[in-house]
Amino acid sequence: MLKDVFAILASTPEKLRREISTISARDMKTRPAPDKWSVQEILAHLDDVEEHGMRARVAAMIERDEPALPLFDQEKRVLELEYNRKAPGKSLASFARQRQANLKWLRRLKPAQLKRKGIHQTVGEITAEELIHEWAFHDLGHLKQVLEVKRYALWPRIGNLRAFYKLS
Repeated sequence: MLKDVFAILASTPEKLRREISTISARDMKTRPAPDKWSVQEILAHLDDVEEHGMRARVAAMIERDEPALPLFDQEKRVLELEYNRKAPGKSLASFARQRQANLKWLRRLKPAQLKRKGIHQTVGEITAEELIHEWAFHDLGHLKQVLEVKRYALWPRIGNLRAFYKLS
């Protein structure tokens, strides 16, 4: 099962590269709605969470006995770290470098390490392996988000999208 998870994790940077290659710089920065992130913010978030959210949490579970895993307040971080000011290309390049190193590290983990646990603030007890699955799920969610923003940029006034993005 981890083989499939690692395949998702390995493919995400290239999928993102391919999808953003056709998005203009203006559209990259545009939020399709006030409560939806721009592609630029999504890429900055992925770069940020790669180190401070996912890798750090798995490492904590492997290195310590049942560490507390505090919430990762992404809405707070998007503002505090000014995701909207980060260059999309640089965010993606940094994310891709980190992901390559993280995959190399993840593939070396032993079965006993994957069973180690942490205590998530809202979920409760979680294993390192479960969090690695969440890591891939997180990627898929943000890939979907990029596609939705891209779709909006290409066809902003189609009826279904107006309803989705609550535009007039």
